[in-house]
Amino acid sequence: MHAEDTLPDTTPGGERPGPLAGIRVVDMTIWMAGAVSGMLLADLGADVVKVEGRRGDPTRSHTAPTAGAAPGPPARTSVSYSACNRNKRSIALDLGDDADREVFDQLISAADVFVSNLSPATISKLGIDEASLRERNPSLVYAHGSGLGPAGPRAGDLAQDMTGMAYAGMLFTMSPDPDEPFAPPGAMNDVITGTYLFAGILAALMRRAATGRGETVTGSLLQSALWTQALLVGSAANTAGASTSGRPRTAPRSALVNQYRAADGRWIAVAAINERAWAAFVAGARIEHLVADPRFASYAAALAHAAELRAALDEHFATKTAGYWLGRLREHGVWCGPVNHVEDVLDDEHVAANGYLTTLDDGLRTVSMPFTLSDFELPLAGGPALDADREAILNDWGVQGP
Repeated sequence: MHAEDTLPDTTPGGERPGPLAGIRVVDMTIWMAGAVSGMLLADLGADVVKVEGRRGDPTRSHTAPTAGAAPGPPARTSVSYSACNRNKRSIALDLGDDADREVFDQLISAADVFVSNLSPATISKLGIDEASLRERNPSLVYAHGSGLGPAGPRAGDLAQDMTGMAYAGMLFTMSPDPDEPFAPPGAMNDVITGTYLFAGILAALMRRAATGRGETVTGSLLQSALWTQALLVGSAANTAGASTSGRPRTAPRSALVNQYRAADGRWIAVAAINERAWAAFVAGARIEHLVADPRFASYAAALAHAAELRAALDEHFATKTAGYWLGRLREHGVWCGPVNHVEDVLDDEHVAANGYLTTLDDGLRTVSMPFTLSDFELPLAGGPALDADREAILNDWGVQGP
């Protein structure tokens, strides 16, 4: 599709409508960060063709270290693969084979977007660098997700979810121990990076629609980790003696932005973040008796004696159930909520009411999308079987196969 064309109501294969119907994407990604960007494009109706080697994306055979031992419902692909490749179509190509290379080149000629997160060395070896692909398609949106960025002395370094956060200082800002780094589980930075790269691709498509020219989009694990820490980076860069390291719950910067265990063993989170919230917190939490202590007589005093107030609040909140405290605090307009485990939200009625979780047609239960569009329903096709869509792709894209 080119800038002067009108977007059709359905994808080229005619499968489903969506805001990105008519956009054609060649997705040459592995693992998660790049794959998530292509998945979000596919979720919104783009025809995303996942180009894989003959052995397939290594994520197909990957078992996440967070996975349990008991099997869930049968699925066509692994949880790791389907969770970031839903709604795509698959074709297996060996770019070292002349016939397969010709198929790939024809796909590029017909594409609107090319997205990859392969290493610079692999991109060079396969001849899928930006200059090479632009020769075939000058209006192509070329998107690349990397580890540490496309320029600089570390541009060629291999990186993974955790190492991108490590370079950005995030393993210390997230750690409760300022002397020990902490890496959160679940490929969080991969998912964030893929989401940001997706946003950049949308911006590039908008500009191309106006100019007809191709656009380059880059993103990296390091860039995403820095952006996620925008407030902390700003504090460190612009103020002296900034406090950016993590803190344990028992030694908070503010006892009013913390978590407390109630009488029934459940935890609640409170966030009275400024002086205006102090009076509401005092009334909602019923701590008038604590305010009589000079150490806690004002918001400023409470901040100055955060450790002592935390200990007093530990004892206080342990006298009633979590439901009692959350009811009181909400009634008085205090920011608060339950501290859930992930398992707790799987069947949570509020999560269900908003449609934040969904089940794909391969049985995989997963998160729906990071945003909601009115009058649009997420398609639920699981991650495709390897090379399952070859004939349909060649036909829909007008490619002459071998």
